Amino acid sequence: MRARAAIMKIKPGKWIRNRRKGATIVLIAIILPVLIMILGFSVDLANMQRVRTELRTATDLAAKAAADELSATNDTAAAITVGKSIAALNLVSGESLTLEDEDFVFGRSVEQTDGTWLFTAEETPPNAVRLTGRRTSDSADGAVHLYFGFLYGRTNFEPEITATSAFVNVDICLVLDRSSSMKLAVSDPSGGMGSGDPRKCVAPMSDSRWVAVESAVNTFMARVSASTSNEQVAVVTFASDNTSSCGETNTAATIDANLTTNVTLINTAMSTRSSGVWNGSTEIDAGISLAQTVLTGALSRPLANKIMIVLTDGVYTGSDPVPNATTANAAGITVHTITFGVNANQPHMQSVAQAGGGSHFHAPDAETLNDVFNELAGTIAILTE
Repeated sequence: MRARAAIMKIKPGKWIRNRRKGATIVLIAIILPVLIMILGFSVDLANMQRVRTELRTATDLAAKAAADELSATNDTAAAITVGKSIAALNLVSGESLTLEDEDFVFGRSVEQTDGTWLFTAEETPPNAVRLTGRRTSDSADGAVHLYFGFLYGRTNFEPEITATSAFVNVDICLVLDRSSSMKLAVSDPSGGMGSGDPRKCVAPMSDSRWVAVESAVNTFMARVSASTSNEQVAVVTFASDNTSSCGETNTAATIDANLTTNVTLINTAMSTRSSGVWNGSTEIDAGISLAQTVLTGALSRPLANKIMIVLTDGVYTGSDPVPNATTANAAGITVHTITFGVNANQPHMQSVAQAGGGSHFHAPDAETLNDVFNELAGTIAILTE
């Protein structure tokens, strides 16, 4: 009787364990497909994010390349060709991205007061490209296949990315001081050159302020020429009207190089000044006035941004240049100013820059001057996206 009772006590527990085991199997049978579906979706989601990033990169690069080509050639067909070729160099889901003509829309982008850009399709003349990169069912490359989409009823992924790239063409006039003091050494604390100074009747020496400016301009031109925008640069120099004791006739302001994209012409103009003899006072107003004529003349581009960079090492003579800077700004020209050396009138040139809607920079030495021109080139040469 005792043995039978023991057996009777064991049998209910065993039945419960078997029942739990069966329930677990049923639970696993229910949950496992859900887990597999979640795992598959996670894999596909990671793949979709990767594909979207690849498509964004390829579309951005193609849009920038197309805008760059449009800037250089003003040819929309050439821009489309370049955009397509750049897109094809980029893989999206393991395949080169193929663009079609209808993926390119040309128009104009205009910067708004809040710093954003407003694109208007088909507005002419165009300065922007809006490009749509697609991996949709009706695109040249088709939709992206999902590995586990059959588990949740979606077999394809169809991403579409839009990128707009606009170029900003700039006309720049460098307005440079060639008064007598510019032939003094950079380290010379003098504010002017005396009539008996032996440097008065010779070309600027290698340690002169002018040669330092020439070096900085060469740096500026190298940076500008490497940009993806299309810049034209001119050089105007100023001093004063007079015939010096050295037998040289000086004009208050001259166009040493008119607007051009040719870097060599600008560098040659600077070199020519470096090898010549000149003197005079510091009529900054004459330089600004002539530079405005250049930036609104026949070689200027109506749709290009206009920038004037005025450099001096001293104090203005003649008329106050602030009114001319105000007039230039009213004509759509931004006037930046640079003071070079310890004797330049920084507060007044700050006022000139303020009147011209620009910025003022001070360079106490040649190294800083080079940095200033390099910084200015970097802010001028832009490609907006």
